[in-house]
Amino acid sequence: MSDQPSIDATCLTTGQYLAFLDADLDATLAAAIDLSSPVPGCPEWTVHHLLSHLVGVYRYVVAGLDTGTAPELKSGSWGDIAKDADVREVLRHEHARLRDRLGARGSDSPAWTWWPAEQTAGFWHRRIAQETAVHRWDAESAVSRPEGARPIDAVLASDGIDEMLGWLTTPWDDHEQPEAEGHTVAIATDGHAWTVSLHPTIVFVTSGSADAQAVLGGPAPGLLLRMWGRPGDHGVTAEGDTLALDILRRRLAALSS
Repeated sequence: MSDQPSIDATCLTTGQYLAFLDADLDATLAAAIDLSSPVPGCPEWTVHHLLSHLVGVYRYVVAGLDTGTAPELKSGSWGDIAKDADVREVLRHEHARLRDRLGARGSDSPAWTWWPAEQTAGFWHRRIAQETAVHRWDAESAVSRPEGARPIDAVLASDGIDEMLGWLTTPWDDHEQPEAEGHTVAIATDGHAWTVSLHPTIVFVTSGSADAQAVLGGPAPGLLLRMWGRPGDHGVTAEGDTLALDILRRRLAALSS
């Protein structure tokens, strides 16, 4: 397990994360039939752009794991693909390289990450599984529309919600929201619950559904996709204080942009 525990004890084992990664990567490639298809959840992206993005993410993480430091900026993009290359084969290759690194490290092994609170390989086990799961849904939605894409596994999705809520606790000074003071939102799904307390430059998130002015709830797969701004209602309901819900929506949108 990671040395940075999840807020509501959602973290999975390294083996589970890697199994989800492998299965979702295979499903992403299987769905990538027409590389020119638009991706509903990623405006202006085609499936080719989506796969190139994953290539770039995988390469970037491998570089960070290999050097133990933040990868240096480079000319072009980490996801650049040679014109004569098949992006699907490049993605298979980069997945194999990343999988080799992640499989060789225990979750508590020191590793550079962009999240200061957790400098371990366990961060990447979790993050890469989550990244690939959402983009697998994106690839399938490009083929079958959002309503035809398979939902993310509920256990993995609950953990993805927990991960995203953890990022919300990073203080910010550039987008102060004075109107946020004193507003709370309860988030409830599939046996897990969180209470989000909003303040002008910071958010506090605790386990459990304490009394809150608003409630955001639904099945974990749908709620995770909603939090990442993916199209569709996903079975999610939002009730109560509309200002609190709007502030939370804006903070989540800032994370996913």
